[in-house]
Amino acid sequence: MHIVCSNCGQEQVVGNFCGTCGNKFEKVLLRTERNTTAKTSVQPVEPNIHIENLKQRSSIYRTYFIQQLKKPSFAFQQGEKDFSNGLFSIVLFTLLYTISLYLITHNNLRGDSLFFFPYFIQIILLTFLFFAISIFSLFIINSFFGSQYSLKAIISFYGGQLSPLVVTISLSLLLMIIQSFTFGNIMLVISFIITMFVLPLYLVSFLITKNPSEIDPLYGFILYIAVYVLLFVIIVTLLADSTLGRYLDNMIYLF
Repeated sequence: MHIVCSNCGQEQVVGNFCGTCGNKFEKVLLRTERNTTAKTSVQPVEPNIHIENLKQRSSIYRTYFIQQLKKPSFAFQQGEKDFSNGLFSIVLFTLLYTISLYLITHNNLRGDSLFFFPYFIQIILLTFLFFAISIFSLFIINSFFGSQYSLKAIISFYGGQLSPLVVTISLSLLLMIIQSFTFGNIMLVISFIITMFVLPLYLVSFLITKNPSEIDPLYGFILYIAVYVLLFVIIVTLLADSTLGRYLDNMIYLF
């Protein structure tokens, strides 16, 4: 905004006196210019894109979680569409399970040192290995006996069934926090067994009976068990002398 001299009509940007005739400018005009300049210099604060994306993603997953809690089998209709949500459910279950297992292990040690971070990383890796064994076994059987679903679709199916189990593992963690370790451990064990052993059996039954091949689904079911047990034995044997193997022994002891 320019200042216009009321005496000679000279325009200038700054100054208290006219550069041509020396006329003194009114203070009100200067004050008006400052206020106008201040207003024009203020820029609206734009929302943080990452925070907004996180809010949107959280809202989407919350809707997905409630939907799967009400009807877990809905995941079979979605296929790969819910891959990211299903994968997040697997990660969420793993995190909650690891924290719960740490709390009960720490309680059983009764004063012995147990560093959280190393234990946390080891148990997360071990739990993901269990998930990987189940998912890979399901994928192998599906490739020969089922409807040829992709690996993403199988992960989506698996994660879609985990909403009720995420609730039970959350209750287990809550019981651990309030020092109710007996009931907390019972819920922890039940949640783990259903997630890693019972639920895959349910999934393989769906996969091999959806569009059965020429081979009877019963043999596909038996083959799944054989593949799962074989992979499980191989992993346990390879990890027997490692740190993960020692944590696996502790998990079996707690169960």
